[in-house]
Amino acid sequence: MSITAQTNGKVESIQGDYAIILMLPQRSPSRYSLPIFPVLPLKTRNEPVKIPVLNTLNAKPGDLIELTETSSFLIKLSSIQYGIPGICFIGGLLAGYYFHPVTLPFPLELYQFILGLGGLLLGGFIGFKWSKLLASKPEKFYRMERVL
Repeated sequence: MSITAQTNGKVESIQGDYAIILMLPQRSPSRYSLPIFPVLPLKTRNEPVKIPVLNTLNAKPGDLIELTETSSFLIKLSSIQYGIPGICFIGGLLAGYYFHPVTLPFPLELYQFILGLGGLLLGGFIGFKWSKLLASKPEKFYRMERVL
């Protein structure tokens, strides 16, 4: 069993090597799986969510499948949420330290902090664009764990 969060889905159809999975609600009718929230477009959250998943278990239409998130997806999601903004914030701080005007009307630390916030905004923009790119590839989120 995987150490990531499991969710269940029902095989709706088979298209080539992929099974189209209808995501089944978990514990709450509005929630499917927490890690999929950051990358699913808002308009699809209230509708039945269907995603293609590589059919590694030779599932047939109508089978209930236990799905887990792929480890590469979780690493990418953690990078989007924590890594990129943190690196950009520190990069802004260091840029303020190394590239500052000779005379400042306020303390150097404030200048560094302002550039750090600018870097944080840049990191948020990069993360937003990366998450939109991930949202265009839902087949990368899940893998089949077992047939229920």
